Amino acid sequence: MNKKLKIIIASSLAFLGTIFPAKISHAQTEETIIRRELIFVGIREDAYWFGSRNEDGKRTGYCRDIAYALAERLSANQLDPIRVRFVTSTVQSRWDMVTSGRVDLECGPNTISAEREEKYGVNFSAPFFITATQVLAQRGRKEEDVNAGNAMVGVIRNTSTEMDLKSTYPEEQIENKFLTEQQGVKALLDGEISGFASDGTLLLGIAETMNFDMEKDYTFITINQENGRPFCAGYGFILPGGEENSSWQRYVNDFLANNKKAQRIQRKWLVDDLSENSQMLYDACTQE
Repeated sequence: MNKKLKIIIASSLAFLGTIFPAKISHAQTEETIIRRELIFVGIREDAYWFGSRNEDGKRTGYCRDIAYALAERLSANQLDPIRVRFVTSTVQSRWDMVTSGRVDLECGPNTISAEREEKYGVNFSAPFFITATQVLAQRGRKEEDVNAGNAMVGVIRNTSTEMDLKSTYPEEQIENKFLTEQQGVKALLDGEISGFASDGTLLLGIAETMNFDMEKDYTFITINQENGRPFCAGYGFILPGGEENSSWQRYVNDFLANNKKAQRIQRKWLVDDLSENSQMLYDACTQE
């Protein structure tokens, strides 16, 4: 698993630079960060493993740890260390936070796509994680209805998951009023919908925090494309666009691929304790 993931990330560095052209102009490069001795990082509070709050209300997750590691890397050969300032992001606000210059990068479960770069005027980093779209549903009759495409399935509006769902379900059976995964899962518990769609890893995180019995009461249903493969998602940092920021994109990509501390943080949060479901999705998405 570790070796395969490293290969995916390493090979993506050169590839992403060719398929994702720069779009907008913001001079939020590593030189700017070093000059102000401060890096602004957008981070979620509702994405288990990536960005959340623990019982003491403190930030925890991959994105918190990787932000401090990146600041440490930027501090090399500097007289004073680079400080980190977190700004809470959401599914809806993450794009504007980067394009407006409020943050130098946003870290979270952000699905990489050229269409999103074009639409929002941003660049993505190389991927640091791979998962796929799934539906969380109750076992039994509702599971059968979801599998048959005869159920009402919830999803967060204006996400890549919604696009995946629309390619497989009738539009009248998609409820996209939700702003967060937590809202959608609550609607599932209350019986308002028969399933809720999101990236499988995010759904698993919510299921664990809500103590779902995945062996008895609930299950994950993988949505497949016409070719039989799942709708896979590679997660990347959201970075400012613009040619003057291409060096920042290369810097971040090199850090993700080659920095030993960054690799240890990735293994800690996203590799070593990978669940059976997440492993299955990873294998399906990386097979040739």
